[in-house]
Order: sequence, then C-alpha cells, then structure tokens
Amino acid sequence: MKKKLYVGERLRILRTERDLSQRTLAQQAGISPNSISLIERDEISPSVATLQNLATALHVRISYFFEDESEQSVLHIKANQRSAVDSQGVRIESIGSHIHAQEIEPFVVQLAPHTSSGERQVIHAGHEVVFCLKGKLEYLIDGTVYQVEQGDFLVFEASLPHLWRNPFDTSSEFILILQTPGATPEPVKRHFVEYPSILHIG
Repeated sequence: MKKKLYVGERLRILRTERDLSQRTLAQQAGISPNSISLIERDEISPSVATLQNLATALHVRISYFFEDESEQSVLHIKANQRSAVDSQGVRIESIGSHIHAQEIEPFVVQLAPHTSSGERQVIHAGHEVVFCLKGKLEYLIDGTVYQVEQGDFLVFEASLPHLWRNPFDTSSEFILILQTPGATPEPVKRHFVEYPSILHIG
C-alpha cells in the first residue's frame, strides 16, 4: 500500500524537485517564507487561496496536494472516500482529476456561515460552473453580486475577476467545476488564494 502523503510533505517534495528555496517559492506565491515552513511541517492548514497560489507558482493542478497521480479512464468516487481539506470554516472535497487529458477539476465545497474564498478576486483561463446543493451563497463576478440558492446553476467565463462567499447565518454546499482549456498541467490559476491547505486535490 502506498504511503499517504500530507499537504506539507507534498509541498516539500515538489519544491525540492523544482530546486526552489522556501524564500523563493514564497516570493513566487506571494506568501511569507515562514508560512511555507509551517505548511511543510503540517503545523498550519493553508487556506484555499494560499494553496491556489502555491499550485500556480509550482505549475501543478491544485488536486496534486490531495491524491496520487495515477491516471484512469473512469472515476467512481464513493461519498465516504473523497479526499478533502478543511480550513477556516471551508471544506473542499475532490471529486477526482485523474483522467487522461482531463480539462475539468470538480469539487464539493461546504461553507460555514460567514466564510469565503478570500478577499482577493480570482482570474483564470476557461470557465467555471457552480451548482448549489444546500443553502445559498454569493458569487461576486466582475463587480456584480449573484445570489446562488439551492438548485441554482451559475456558469461564467473565469477570466472575469470573481470570488465566492457565504455571508449568511446558515451553512451552504455547492459543486464547483473549474475548467481549463487544453488540459494543461498547470493549476487553475489563483482560485484558492486565501486558503493555504487546498492547493492540489488530485
């Protein structure tokens, strides 16, 4: 059985493979060197935003930080077997990203009341699809606020600056699908910039 790797260990291995110092990676990802050190020692759980910044700086999918890298033709992921990261009231579960030439990364996101993806808006290539499973949330897209309630879909061009949040007093849950054209190996750019432990759920 393969040894399970945690976010910090995956980050350290990848940084070492790229021959980057903690300081250099911190500069490229826009976070402090001390944060890199703490994440690698699994002493703090990175935010979604931090993980996305790290994934972008390291040129990997955010899913890298959660699962092994073996490719499959069919993914059947049981409800109790999804890789997940919990940070600051946000839980992100990977629905899978190991199909050859896959252009989408699907997630189940659970938001506690008054939580968000972070203050910084995200811009990346491709499209984004949102389907609200429970409660309601808000998406700020290019200056316009969209309230997404249970059963609602939201589809938009991800090149528009955007962020998601739950400003309400009840929890919410939604499916998030990030699509990047060309099946590039790079992470969906800057999407999880404020949450340092969600960079790659692969």
